[in-house]
Amino acid sequence: MIHFNRYRFILPIFILAMTCSLITCVDTIDFRPDSDVISSLTVSGQLIYGTPSTITVTAGRVIDYDPTPTAGVDLKSVILFDESGHEVALPAVGIGRYALTIPKDFPDIQIEYGKSYGIRLEMRDGNEYKSTLETLKEAPKPISLNYETEIRHVIESTGSEYDVPYLNFYLKTNILDPSSGAPSILRLSMEQTTEFQDTGSHTCYRTQKVIDNTIRLIDGYEFTTDQVDVFVYETTIHSGFSGDSYLHVIQESLPIDAYNYFTSIQKVISRTGNMFEDPAGKVRSNISNVNDPDEDVFGFFYAADSDTIRVFVDPMDLPPGITPYCIGSGQNGDSFISYCQDCRIDPASTSVKPYYWHP
Repeated sequence: MIHFNRYRFILPIFILAMTCSLITCVDTIDFRPDSDVISSLTVSGQLIYGTPSTITVTAGRVIDYDPTPTAGVDLKSVILFDESGHEVALPAVGIGRYALTIPKDFPDIQIEYGKSYGIRLEMRDGNEYKSTLETLKEAPKPISLNYETEIRHVIESTGSEYDVPYLNFYLKTNILDPSSGAPSILRLSMEQTTEFQDTGSHTCYRTQKVIDNTIRLIDGYEFTTDQVDVFVYETTIHSGFSGDSYLHVIQESLPIDAYNYFTSIQKVISRTGNMFEDPAGKVRSNISNVNDPDEDVFGFFYAADSDTIRVFVDPMDLPPGITPYCIGSGQNGDSFISYCQDCRIDPASTSVKPYYWHP
């Protein structure tokens, strides 16, 4: 059984990457970084294989980096291309965000295992940014996802004592590439879907990403077996478990460059400032300015296959006293949370029962 460490974010990930490129543990921290670093381009791109496949690219500047930017980069076009020269432009779907759904019979480009893909960003000022080609590998199948309840006894510094219920989740998965038989490199992410009722008695199913500041990676080359058992997630029993719910684990197959990138990010965000740690360094991107290769660019593009496994969590099997998903029972009209007033207009919710839901 392998366990994932818990890594805490102190600053947004790209600011950390930028800062770590400028200082070591004994240097004075300069809170006035060079203006050219502040204005550096940040790019995040994902090509996910599926039926259909999806490509998403976000672009911004370091100083303005935000999950929901208010000002975009002056881009002329964002292009997805493959090793054979096929390419397709991505339409803008928001500020600094570009995306496209690619069905199997798409005429401009085909998304297939074993092929390599990249992105190109063309600026209106003539600059062009291009990623390296990243190979799409087939993801191995997860086998099982289970959980157990644990009661932890907590003793505060004040001397007060109490018990806290936790849920611990465990994944068993294959780690060999189904196509080649070689060890796979995997990245795990999670979502939770909860069934609840709003104040109008509408039943909805709300899905949220699990954000616990942990990067979960499995390097198949570290094992001599075809399968591994992994402790993937722990959480207190919060309101998301007050109704019937599912925890989903999304398993992605990564090319080696993407694995090295996420490993570097993992090291950066886990730094404590201890003088015995390895010197800090900038996290290397696979995206560069074709016109100026020395320009600092942050972020990464990768192509991945993914597979999802989920486990049903029955609130009847959990300790009593869980806070309701919509505070105030969700039936008395006393909740001021928008999705609790009318869950049907919430982008993260649906009134249609998911196909995998228990009867």
